[in-house]
Amino acid sequence: MTHRTDQTDVRERLRRRGTFQWFHAIVVLLSIGLTLFAWSYSRQQLDSKIQIQFDRESDRIVGLVLERMQKYEEALLAAAAFMEVDERPIERDRWRHYVDQINIAERYPGINGLGVVLALPREERDEFIARQRRMHPDFEIYPDHDEATLWPITQVVPEGPNAAALGLDMAHETNRRAAAHKARDSGLSQVTGPITLVQDEQRTPGFLFFTPFYTLDFAGDTKLQEVEERRERFQGLVYAPFLVRNLMRGTMEKQKRSLGLRIKDGGEVLFDEHVESAPGYDPNPMLTKQVTVPIFGRLWTFDIWSDLSFRRNASSSQPQTILWAGLLIDSLLIGMFLSISRASRKSLKMADAMTENLQSVSLATNANRIGIWDFDPVTGRLDWDDAMFELYGCQREDFSGAFDAWNDCVHPDDRAQANKAVEDALRGDSDLDILFRVIHPDGSIRYLGGQAVVFRNEEGEAIRMLGANTDLTERMKMLDERKHHLREIARANVELQRSNDELAQFAYVASHDLQAPLRRIVSLSQLLHEELDDSLSGDAEVFMNQIESSALSMRDLILDLLSYSQIESEKRSLVRCDVKEIVDSAIENLSEVIAECDGVVQCDELPSVHADSKQLMQLFQNLIGNSLKYRGDKPPRVRVSGKQSAIETEYVVADNGIGIAPEYRERVFGVFKRLHAESTYQGNGIGLAICKRIVDRLGGRIWIDDSEFGGTAFHISIPNNVDSDSPQTR
Repeated sequence: MTHRTDQTDVRERLRRRGTFQWFHAIVVLLSIGLTLFAWSYSRQQLDSKIQIQFDRESDRIVGLVLERMQKYEEALLAAAAFMEVDERPIERDRWRHYVDQINIAERYPGINGLGVVLALPREERDEFIARQRRMHPDFEIYPDHDEATLWPITQVVPEGPNAAALGLDMAHETNRRAAAHKARDSGLSQVTGPITLVQDEQRTPGFLFFTPFYTLDFAGDTKLQEVEERRERFQGLVYAPFLVRNLMRGTMEKQKRSLGLRIKDGGEVLFDEHVESAPGYDPNPMLTKQVTVPIFGRLWTFDIWSDLSFRRNASSSQPQTILWAGLLIDSLLIGMFLSISRASRKSLKMADAMTENLQSVSLATNANRIGIWDFDPVTGRLDWDDAMFELYGCQREDFSGAFDAWNDCVHPDDRAQANKAVEDALRGDSDLDILFRVIHPDGSIRYLGGQAVVFRNEEGEAIRMLGANTDLTERMKMLDERKHHLREIARANVELQRSNDELAQFAYVASHDLQAPLRRIVSLSQLLHEELDDSLSGDAEVFMNQIESSALSMRDLILDLLSYSQIESEKRSLVRCDVKEIVDSAIENLSEVIAECDGVVQCDELPSVHADSKQLMQLFQNLIGNSLKYRGDKPPRVRVSGKQSAIETEYVVADNGIGIAPEYRERVFGVFKRLHAESTYQGNGIGLAICKRIVDRLGGRIWIDDSEFGGTAFHISIPNNVDSDSPQTR
């Protein structure tokens, strides 16, 4: 092989790259400096660990408060639901019984009680007080204010510690009134701003928790969507009073925490542990954090800081950490260098194995006109085997062995694409798998396919590209011939569609134009009959009737032909059809015929199907009419039934008529195919042909079987996945 690369030198370079190099030793010596860096790194890790621990416990504290508030809301929601479901006026004993049952002291620690606030117009004040005094003799609404609506507390349990709150009007003070209005209008639970509870003798910060309840129409929609609707149906609030110190005592004990906490609502402090008297107080905390979270319509700010117990628990064994970190880094560096060397040796072994494999299949590639090439991207040298020269139609002595020599053989229109594919493969953006043309010295053009693998060094740089070319000329000729045949078929299909459209249009126009002279013939024969009625002989009378009857028959035939041609030409979209409703309409259209023959048409519940509703009506009307026409001596009986499977929907129109012999059951679906003389049964032999064409358009099938009533059963099968855009439905 000409210009073959000295593989011994290449292997030697790869072998050296697979050994421990001098710069690796320098890096190991620098580990002393890295150990100093490890001290700083370990310090950062320790700080990060402390920060994570602090953040985790901070999040836990905030999460516990939020979880506790959500649990309190559950109690309020349950009480509100009780008020909405029990439409009786709330009474003192029943409310006390309800609160005792849910056991708020144990299930909801921190809550001061559970009560009811009712909203009433000011003009009903005296009557309302009189009713309440039947349960609470000393009941009074206080204090006075100018608001039009009163919001008094009517019930609260336990009553002893909350006695001062009974009768308190929520509307007298801004915080209470704003939260109450917001709960009423939103339908959501709300918390008031900081207040002082009237029952709290220590005058510490507290708040009220409101949940609204409404008058609901359980026979209709119980969801109140609009604000005006909520205001109209609003009854009152279920509320719970809270002292923040009790809330925090019920939520978390200070002995179980190593962080201090201050809670603020706006600028007002609700709870504060950052005081010298607090257990574990640290005047200079290691870490602090501030978190603001929405709490049922309010924004609470949590100021969190570490205390003395947190400081004691924070580990700070820096010397030992630095020592072990330095040893670990040294070990990792040595292991990494050894791993890189091992990977380089493995790559060299793989390259040798692949070279041996390529050499072992050289005979096979020559027999199958597969050429092997070897490209060195570092030097730009390219080696070909003998099969490559045959593929490119050139001589070994004329080939320079450079990349540009190959590039000159490629068809000018394919060079840019081929060069880009090679460059992308060398960069590692994609694998090399291309199709291109080459020009032989005699001017002939051949199609070649190219595939290759790229070998890289430990830095990821391409050092070798080994590939193969295959002659695909014959395959491309076959593909071109196939494309040509497909184009011819497509062109023939377009021509056939155009011809069908023209035939349908011709049939429509011809049928439409023939109706005018027929109507003229019928009119003239009727006028002539009226003028010569007394003077017509018996034969003339018969002839006149035959003219009129023949013209009317011709008109019906033209109309049926027009319907037959329009089945394909209308091209309406298919929609989901209520087949039961369509069959009922068809029966209604045939009501006069049914009455004349004293017939009975029964329609079962029918599955729906995708179809053209107008054509589906025509299908069932033709089949039912056919059953009524070809009846025997007994009054006709027709039954329409249906069933649906996972694949298709089947309908059956069964009758007790004269039936159709098995040898004629395919013939009757042809145009103008009749089994009886017109004098026996009137008709033109198109009705069943129309039915078949309608079913064919849906991609289904229609066939005849024996009926359970002794007559004929028409079966119609329509696929469930029929698509209005599919070819068979056009």
